[in-house]
Amino acid sequence: MTDVLFQKADYIAIRKALIDLHQRILKTPTSDEIKTCARHLGLLHKKTLVFKNDIETDLLTDYMVYSYRPNGFNMAEKFLRLNKSRLSELDQALLFRMSFARYSVIKIKDTGKNGEINVIDIFLNTEFTLVDKQLSKSAGSGFVIAGHIIDLGQFSIQSGASLPVDKPLMMAEEVQRVLQNFDRSSDDHFLLHPANNVKLARATITAAIRLGYTDDVRYHEV
Repeated sequence: MTDVLFQKADYIAIRKALIDLHQRILKTPTSDEIKTCARHLGLLHKKTLVFKNDIETDLLTDYMVYSYRPNGFNMAEKFLRLNKSRLSELDQALLFRMSFARYSVIKIKDTGKNGEINVIDIFLNTEFTLVDKQLSKSAGSGFVIAGHIIDLGQFSIQSGASLPVDKPLMMAEEVQRVLQNFDRSSDDHFLLHPANNVKLARATITAAIRLGYTDDVRYHEV
């Protein structure tokens, strides 16, 4: 796609570019698209968007950018396709990575220097390095979160709207229904397929909102 090599030392610049791209992408959805995503997450009541707190607003916009795929690709990829010639090399490279962001449930193994966190993907049973300076200060070993993870090659970052996860959330009817109905016939892990990954994102976020996990976001040990 591009020759950009993402470096851990550039985390702050990368995060700043990511936030800027989010703001630009979120100017593009139509009213119907916003309502569709809100309905997916249980945030649309009698044709009106209803939020109990800012966390729910963040979860909706995050879902719109990464998990809403009406034509088989998310809004990050759509923005890249429509604006490629006008984008900087960094923005193109970052949007390309955002196009393949995966919704993951991850457990913190340990934290290191400069915001580096060693995490385990609970469903895929894989380990990788997540760089997140704020999370490294607020959550310790054993804590579990769910959110969109952007793979930048040597390390990964969060999209910015993560949820605390505990056993009751993973046992919620929405999540269990999705996990039980996944097609596991493929040789690849079922959550590596975008359509299945979207189902996990929708179920987890919907359950978290319904159960009140957005009222006071704290990370849990599982």
